[in-house]
Amino acid sequence: MLRSYVDPQKPGILVRGAALLFCVAVPAMAWAQSAQVHIKVINATTGLPVTDERLNVALRVDQIGSVAMATDKNGIIDVDTGKRTTIRILSNMYGDCRPRAELYTNYSVDTILKTGITTGNLCNDARPKAKPGELILFETPKTYIPGYPAAPLPPPPHSNP
Repeated sequence: MLRSYVDPQKPGILVRGAALLFCVAVPAMAWAQSAQVHIKVINATTGLPVTDERLNVALRVDQIGSVAMATDKNGIIDVDTGKRTTIRILSNMYGDCRPRAELYTNYSVDTILKTGITTGNLCNDARPKAKPGELILFETPKTYIPGYPAAPLPPPPHSNP
């Protein structure tokens, strides 16, 4: 009777091929299944990260079913988008600095992942370039009232000359 001997110290080509396939396929499948978007919330008046916001985040074309997600110590919210193609955000604790037309925007997850998106900013001139995978949002404290150089009318009661 003829027996083949397999040396356990030397794996065969089949075992090596399976190991190589596993090492290549698993990370690629994990990347394809879960896409991570980083929402960075910046205080438009100070330029510092907003660390106590709870953005309403929805992975659909409307805000129904949105989830309040808290920023971390760096003002970032990591959102696992899965296979979703759209993300919507609404400020919660702070005032949103986006133009009115952009408030209910459906942002493309694919565009965020490829190039990044910086939202509009009516509160100041800051326009940092977003990195791929990053969505930058500007907010201001709701108690912030901008100062103007001169009031249009004297304080009440108004008197006619």
